[in-house]
Order: sequence, then C-alpha cells, then structure tokens
Amino acid sequence: MRHLSERALVHAQAGLAEPAEREHLESCLTCTRRAEGLMHALTVITRALDGPAPRPRPAPAFRRWIPAAALATATALAALLWVEVAVWRAVTYVPPTMRPEEARAMLTQVSAALFSLHGDATTPSETSPEAVESLVPDSEESECTGPESLIPSGCGAGAS
Repeated sequence: MRHLSERALVHAQAGLAEPAEREHLESCLTCTRRAEGLMHALTVITRALDGPAPRPRPAPAFRRWIPAAALATATALAALLWVEVAVWRAVTYVPPTMRPEEARAMLTQVSAALFSLHGDATTPSETSPEAVESLVPDSEESECTGPESLIPSGCGAGAS
C-alpha cells in the first residue's frame, strides 16, 4: 500500500485533494496521523503569527558604551597630537644655525672642490675666509654688497 505524499496531504488539508486521495486518507491510519500532525503544526504557526509582536530586547550594557569609548579614544588621540605639535616642539632644543663665517668657509671649500682647474681641491688653509677675502678686489666688494648684488646688472663689472 502506498501512502500519500506531503504535497497530497497539504492539498487534502486545503480541500483540493482528488476523491481517491480523500478515500485513502479516511481509510489509512498512518496518513490520517500525518495529516493531523500537519494540521497541528499549521495551527501552532498560525497562533505564533497572530499573536503580539515580541518586545525588542535592550542592547547589552557593553554595547551602550561603544560610542562613549570611541569618543574618548578620539579625544585622547587629538590631545596626543596637540601635545606632539604644540607643546613638545616648543620645548625641544633647536641648535642655532650656522654662523656666516662658517657658512662662507664651507661654501668656499665646496666651490674649490667642484671648480678646481687642476682636478685637485685646495688645502683647507687656502680656503680660509681670510684667503678668500684676499682674492676678492676691494672695489668689487664695495660695489656689490647688499641686495643689489643679487641683480646681475646692479653692481660690479657687469653693471652698465
């Protein structure tokens, strides 16, 4: 004997079953019990859906602190950045810049090494500031001092 399928049981419950399927459902104890179980399950589902909506649960306590923790972290990061930029740099020792005599001596040595005619740099004693000043004529030095010396036509032999 062949029993009814689940689909046939659902059709029988809805009143859409064939006459032969209805006769089998009435005569077969197994199919009748399956149909009653299906009817009970549908009743439970219908009651659950017709009942009141469940109350929403409040968020756990640790989740309520997440925005506050994020704000505290952002504030601490901003304070750390401010301390680094404003306070730390204000109290950090900055060594003084190079004195003009030292800069002149260093540039003279670099120029001598780069622009030497014989391929060898001059000795440090030859590149002292006094040695460099002795090579520059006084007339040119007096004419080419100050901001005018930066403009080619402003002073010296190239002036018109």
